[in-house]
Amino acid sequence: MLFTRPAFSRIVSEQEDQFVPAVPSINRCPNCDAELHGQFCYSCGQNQKGIDRFFLSIINESFENIFGSDSRSARTLLYLVFRPGHLSVEYFSGRRARYIPPLRLYLITSLIFFFVLSIQTSFNSDVNLVKGSDEAGHERKSLQADIDGLNFLFLSEEENQKLTSTINEQLEKAKVRIEDNPGEFISEFLDLVPQVMFFLLPLFTVVLMLFYFSSGRYYTEHLILAVHNHCFLFIVLLLSNLLDSFGNTSLNVVVAPISAVVSIWIPIYIYLSLRVFYQQGYFITAVKYCFLATFYFVLFGIGALLVMVWGVMTL
Repeated sequence: MLFTRPAFSRIVSEQEDQFVPAVPSINRCPNCDAELHGQFCYSCGQNQKGIDRFFLSIINESFENIFGSDSRSARTLLYLVFRPGHLSVEYFSGRRARYIPPLRLYLITSLIFFFVLSIQTSFNSDVNLVKGSDEAGHERKSLQADIDGLNFLFLSEEENQKLTSTINEQLEKAKVRIEDNPGEFISEFLDLVPQVMFFLLPLFTVVLMLFYFSSGRYYTEHLILAVHNHCFLFIVLLLSNLLDSFGNTSLNVVVAPISAVVSIWIPIYIYLSLRVFYQQGYFITAVKYCFLATFYFVLFGIGALLVMVWGVMTL
C-alpha cells in the first residue's frame, strides 16, 4: 500500500483547498466607513488615492478641485462675473447645489476684498501722507466745515453745538494719531466698513422690495439678488484696485483699456441683473435702476459717515 489512510486524507484535503475560491476582502472608506466600489466613495466623495504620492501631484489635484470645469467655485465665479442675475435665477429655480451658497460667497468675497484693500492702504499710507500733505490739509478744512455744518433736526441747538464740539475734539485726536501711525488708523477704519455694509445690505433690500413690490417676490428673493450683486462688486472692485497698482508702470498700455472696460461693465451688469431677475421692460428697468442707484449711494454715504464718526469717537 503506497499511502496510509491519514496521508491520503491529508493529500486530498490539500487538493480541495486549492479549489476553494478566496472570499474577496471588502474595502471600506477610511473617512466614512462606507463600502467602496471604485476610486471615489459614493457616500462622502473622498478620493481613495494614497496620500504618499509625489508632492506635485497633490498640488495639481488641489488646483484641479478649485478651478476644474466641474468645480462649484469656477462655475460660480464665471456666472457671477459674466452672467448678470443668473445665479439668483438659478438659486430660486432649485439648482442650488451647483453653486456656492450666497451668504458663504458674500463672506468669502468681502473678506478677500477688504483684506487686500487694507494691505494696499497700509502700504501706501506713509507715501501718501508725505506726498499729499497740502491736499490732506485742504481735505481736513473741508471736513471741518462739514462737521461745523452738522445740524440734526431731532436735537436742540445746544445739543447740536455740544455734539459738534465733541466731534472736533475727537477729530484733533484722530489727526495726531494719523500723523503718528496712519497705517494702523486706516486699518481700524477699514475693519468697520464690512460690518456697516453687512447691516446696510438688508436696508437696501427693503428699498429694492418697495420698488418691485408688484413682482410678488418674497424679501428673501430680493435679498439673494442684492447679495449676488454685492459679491460681483467686491470681485470687480478688487480687480480694479489691482489693475490701478500697475497704472504708473510700463504695463499701463495694457491695463488702462481693461480698467475702462471694468468701469463700464459695473453699471451695465447691475442694470442687466435687474432686467434678468425681475423680467420687466428695458425702459422701466432703467428708470428703477437710476432711483435705486441714488438710494444706494445715499445709504452708503450715511454708512460711511457713521463709520467715520464712530471711528473718531472711539479714539
